[in-house]
Amino acid sequence: MNETETFAGLWIEHKPKFKIVVQFTRNGEETIKPYMKQYAELANIVEVRTAKVSLADLQRDQNNVIDSVSALGIPVQSGINVYENSVKLYLAKSSQKQFNDALQQRKLQLPDKIKVDLVEGLAEDYANIYGGLSLSYCTSGFSVKQGWIFITKGITTAGHCDNTQSYSGTNLPFQSENWAGSYDIQWHTAPGYTVTNKINLGSGSTRDITAKKSRSSQAVGNYVCKYGVTTGYTCGYISDTSFNPRTSQNNVSTFILVDNTAGWSTLAGPGDSGGPWFANNDAYGTLKGGFTSGPNAGDAVYMAVDYLESGLGVSVMTSP
Repeated sequence: MNETETFAGLWIEHKPKFKIVVQFTRNGEETIKPYMKQYAELANIVEVRTAKVSLADLQRDQNNVIDSVSALGIPVQSGINVYENSVKLYLAKSSQKQFNDALQQRKLQLPDKIKVDLVEGLAEDYANIYGGLSLSYCTSGFSVKQGWIFITKGITTAGHCDNTQSYSGTNLPFQSENWAGSYDIQWHTAPGYTVTNKINLGSGSTRDITAKKSRSSQAVGNYVCKYGVTTGYTCGYISDTSFNPRTSQNNVSTFILVDNTAGWSTLAGPGDSGGPWFANNDAYGTLKGGFTSGPNAGDAVYMAVDYLESGLGVSVMTSP
């Protein structure tokens, strides 16, 4: 939605009948017409309403109040209540006196659209899941998401790996796979975990993935790195962007070959399949395999990240 000055948020209602409610501060019916032409199938289930404050203004107020409260050393959490067109500030009961004192002493002022919700305790993080972690078979690749209104998140691994995967004893439900032609990829959801745009670097370190490099943007000589559960963190130089693995499933010249000329004993090994290839904060692809003998021993092969997305109909996450 590009109408940031007037767009005031949307939500889905399931009862008494399914509908999508979209709010604008003015001229909502006219504003949404172009979108209804683009998504004609939604025309009968979209309801337009009017709100007083735009979502952009609510987000500004949210950021301002968080900065103000945090500067006073008061732990809070916040969100935006699109139903009520307001900012919700979650305050633990243990901090109530300090918060009230700040208000009375005028160290803190709250805009009208800020609503304080007193809670027993603030929300705590659950365990995260992301790329480069040890699955029951192979290595997780990148965090992905699918959908526009209903968003489903999950993680990938290589298509040639087993379709039954788990992480730390938790089953990861299989979603889909593409193991043919230019594709060697599958993905799974992760119930009970927070899917984040990170990759594992080993020794407790992670890195955020904030961008993607398509195959057409990858060049011979690029320095790229990977993480796999067997050989860990390794790096090399791209030597071929049109490599053909010549397997029964993948007999096409769209894979990336990486030379092991940067000082590692080998770039990859069994169990590393599906692991992420990257440079800085850019996602480059996911590991397919490698050479174990001959003049190319230690070299590795990966599938470029744009084939991950087109092969599964998902998007690699570049933000939380």
